[in-house]
Amino acid sequence: MKRLTVLLVALLAPAALRAQLPNVAPRSVALAGAYSSLARGVEAVAWNPAMLAARGGPEITLALPRLFLELGSNAYSWQDFRHYLNRSLTDQDKQDLLGKIALGDTVLTIRSIVGLAPFGISAGPVAFTAATSGDMDLSMGRDAIELMLYGNAHRAGPGQYFTAHGSNGRAWAATTLAGSIALPFNLPQGRLAVGATYKHVIGHFIGRANEVRSSFTVAPLLAAQAEGQTIYTDFTSDYSPSGPNDILGGQGKAGSGYGVDLGATLQFTGQSTTLSVALINAVGKMTWDAARLTYERTGYTLTQTTTGGVQQDSTRFLLTTPAAIEADPAARALRDSVLAHGDFARLVRLGFALRSGALSLSADAHVRLEEGLDRQPAQYVAGGVEYRLLGILPLRAGMGWDFGESFTVAGGAGLQLLGLHLDFSAASISGTVRPGVIFGVGAGLEF
Repeated sequence: MKRLTVLLVALLAPAALRAQLPNVAPRSVALAGAYSSLARGVEAVAWNPAMLAARGGPEITLALPRLFLELGSNAYSWQDFRHYLNRSLTDQDKQDLLGKIALGDTVLTIRSIVGLAPFGISAGPVAFTAATSGDMDLSMGRDAIELMLYGNAHRAGPGQYFTAHGSNGRAWAATTLAGSIALPFNLPQGRLAVGATYKHVIGHFIGRANEVRSSFTVAPLLAAQAEGQTIYTDFTSDYSPSGPNDILGGQGKAGSGYGVDLGATLQFTGQSTTLSVALINAVGKMTWDAARLTYERTGYTLTQTTTGGVQQDSTRFLLTTPAAIEADPAARALRDSVLAHGDFARLVRLGFALRSGALSLSADAHVRLEEGLDRQPAQYVAGGVEYRLLGILPLRAGMGWDFGESFTVAGGAGLQLLGLHLDFSAASISGTVRPGVIFGVGAGLEF
């Protein structure tokens, strides 16, 4: 259990964007994702490979480290965290916080999503990039939140109790190596470009945990019990990666897969208009190594005796082989639930861009064809604007909507001077589905 805790905490640390190939372009974050028809150079690999052969693109780009970080929850916005941070909570504050956790959901979920791309390069219509991504959710039952806010005074009568029902967690991490190529075709209407990206995916970790049963009561006597189960990629206790070979192979490799993206873009003659379409994961498959999974079930009980003493007991049940997990119904069910949802989402993405001097307008829309680990919205639309002040200071803003209850407002700026690009961006997600914040920062060279 200690090893699992260390791994999950490591994933939470800002060290993992929601896609098989993480989109870590700060420019796209500032435009709220309206980027399919604006992606340039190595950034086209994650958005639309056909843009590598688009007219007006750079000859060579070298992407220096870029980072994407999303933090949020299903109930509390960034404004809520700022409002209540470092203050004594009043009874009204507690009621407001508890009221934000919908009774239908019964859980508070905290999420952390990070994308890190240390390197990428493009030369004309060819590009290569490497990126690591991951995603982690931790959920606590509504009773657990009430207990933390109010203590046990709320339910101190005989027969009243708290439970951690609904508490769970999930996490995954993977590295993607991707290469893209594009071909241009001159048509009477303008330039048509088509492209493809091949992605080789190396899975590092996958895991899931959930509460089995639990209760906490103080009347007539103090009594607590909790039982939970986890299944996760196991590492030897002395595993300490020392380089890329250790991370991408051996102990660092817990799964493997591939994906192919297809794209096309049309730039009209005599106009500054671009239309694009991309199919993300047109074909692909991700397989996790079941032999690397460990199943663990732990239990804890605490009982107060009539004499005032306290009795404690704990149990730990560990299964480390595929045969042992297969033979245990609970372990087998949890393993199957993890492996059955181990692929990445399939999307259709449409894009539009209009350029006029220093001003660029863009719009994007995507439809999810198949769900995946990266949990893309079922549908999403976005619009963005970029203005290049003095030719070297791009200012960006964008808005996005998932047709549900999440709305994104984004913005950012950069510096483009003598081929050097520095970009930073931020976005705020509001609504009742997944409020939170997104940050993006990166640097690169473009010629």
